Amino acid sequence: MAKWRERYAAFEDYFAGTLIAVGVFLIFYGVVCRYVFNSPKAWVDEISTYCVVWGTLTGLGVALREGHHIQVDILFDRVPPFFQKAFNVFSNALGVLFCFFFIFFGGKLLSLYWVTQQKSTDVGIYLWIVYLVIPLSGLMLGFRFIDNLLSSLKKEVKAEWNG
Repeated sequence: MAKWRERYAAFEDYFAGTLIAVGVFLIFYGVVCRYVFNSPKAWVDEISTYCVVWGTLTGLGVALREGHHIQVDILFDRVPPFFQKAFNVFSNALGVLFCFFFIFFGGKLLSLYWVTQQKSTDVGIYLWIVYLVIPLSGLMLGFRFIDNLLSSLKKEVKAEWNG
């Protein structure tokens, strides 16, 4: 099981990182074409935007795995371990619930674009491909929230509240 987790983590890292890198490279390419060669490429703006958005949304799970999401520790660090566990369980359960709605409504949006077969303006990419990132990133983030929730539930509390 540990090998599978390592492979999935590597997939998350490379997938999100590659998309961000490609997006940034395309932005640089667009700037060079526009200001150095005076030959702007309309497709670059659209594709780079999609790459950066896809990379950012699929990278949410990576940020959660590495503990880089916003945290408010001022209260958390001052309460006993029992309440810290309760806060962790609550916040991760809330994250799972958020991901459920994110996947559900993202799927509804995705199905709308699937049915209508609308295409993007400049490049002509089917918009269902563009919006596929919403339920996909919701699944990836949801996996991390479930993993954190299970870890929080398994964690033993060393010192109970003594009042």
